Amino acid sequence: MRIFFVTNNYTPYCGGVISSITATSDALRAQGHEVFIITLDFLGKNDKPQTQSAIALATAEPDYVIRITCPIRFMYKKNHMAIPWRPTRAITQLLKTYKPDIVHVHHPFLLGVSALRAARACGIPCIFTYHTLYEEYAHYVPLPGICTKPLIRSAVTRFCNNVDGIIAPSNGIREYLHSQHITSPIHIIPSPLRSLFFTQNIKPQVLPHTEKFKLLVVSRFVPEKNIPFVFDVFKQLPHNFTLTLVGYGSDYEALQTLAFTTLQLSPERVQFVHKPPQDALLNHYRNADLFIFPSTTDTQGIVITESMSQGLPVIALDGPGQRDTIINGINGFIITNAAHAAATIMAIAQDTALHNRLIAGALATAQRYHTDTITAQLLNFYYMTI
Repeated sequence: MRIFFVTNNYTPYCGGVISSITATSDALRAQGHEVFIITLDFLGKNDKPQTQSAIALATAEPDYVIRITCPIRFMYKKNHMAIPWRPTRAITQLLKTYKPDIVHVHHPFLLGVSALRAARACGIPCIFTYHTLYEEYAHYVPLPGICTKPLIRSAVTRFCNNVDGIIAPSNGIREYLHSQHITSPIHIIPSPLRSLFFTQNIKPQVLPHTEKFKLLVVSRFVPEKNIPFVFDVFKQLPHNFTLTLVGYGSDYEALQTLAFTTLQLSPERVQFVHKPPQDALLNHYRNADLFIFPSTTDTQGIVITESMSQGLPVIALDGPGQRDTIINGINGFIITNAAHAAATIMAIAQDTALHNRLIAGALATAQRYHTDTITAQLLNFYYMTI
C-alpha cells in the first residue's frame, strides 16, 4: 500500500505521538509498504541550524518526510510552532502526485482538517487515530477554559464524524468516543513499541532489597502529566528509596524548584535527567525497580509499555490508557491516591517473590505491543476502510 501519515507533531518534537508514528511507519516500510509523513516545516528549510538536533534534521531527513511550507514560525513554551501556507492546497497537490491508497491523520486540527478536505476532494479514504484527550489540553489555548473546552469538544466531534474510521488506542478511549456520540467506525489498535525496546530486554530476577530501591518516571514535564503527584508519593517513602525523573518540557525547571526548594527533597535521592539519548533511556528503564505513571489523561501511555518491555512493573493512577495494560498483581498496580501508591510500593519492595512475578508479567505484557502484531491489526483496518 501507499499510505500518507499527516501529523502536526514530528521532529524536532519527541513524545508519545511521534514514537507511535515512527514505530508504525518503520514497521510498515519494513513490510514493503510506502509511507509518507506529511508534517510542518518547524525549522525552515533555508534557516541555518542552531542546534545538534536541528543539524541532524536538516542534513539527514529521509525523502519520505514531506514538510508543508510554514512562513510563520515561533517558540511557545519552549516548543517550536509553525503556521502553514495554504495547507489544503498543498496536501491536495501531494495526493494528486503520489495517489496514496489511504490518508491516516494523527490530529483533528490544522493539517488534519486540511488533509480530510483534500482526501474528500480526491476521493481517498481518510482515517484518524485519536491520540489525545484534547479537552485536557485546553490550558494551552490563551482563553478561559469555560470557553475553550466546549469549542474543542465540538470541533473534535465534528471531525471524528467526518472521517471514514477512527483508531482508538484503548478501550477507555473507545468508550469515551461513544459517549461523545461519535458515529464513525471505531477500532481499538494500540500504538506499537519501537524496535529498540525488544533488544536485550531480559531482566534477571531481583534479590531481596537490602540497599536502594529505585523508582523511575519518564515523561514530558507539563501540567497534564501530573508530576507533583510523584513527589507526594515519594515523601512518604523511607530513605532507601530513590527517584529518577527523565524527560523534558516547559515545567522542567519549575519541577526542580518544587522538589528541591519547596519540598526540600534531597538531591542525593532525587535526580532529574533531561532528554537522554536512546541507549541511556533504555539503561534508566533497565536499572530501575518500579515505574510510576501519574497521568490521568493519557489515551495509552506508551511509556508504560516501554517500561514493561525492560521488565519494569508499573504503579499508575487510574486513567483510560492504563486499564488495558496494567493488571493488578500481574504486571503492576493501579492505585487511587498517593498514600495507596506509597503503601503499594513498600509492599513490592518488601516482597521479592511479588516483585519477580511483576517483572515476568511486565515482560509478557510488552510482547502484545510488538510492531509486527500491531501492524497486522492496522493493515487489516486499512483494508476494511478502502
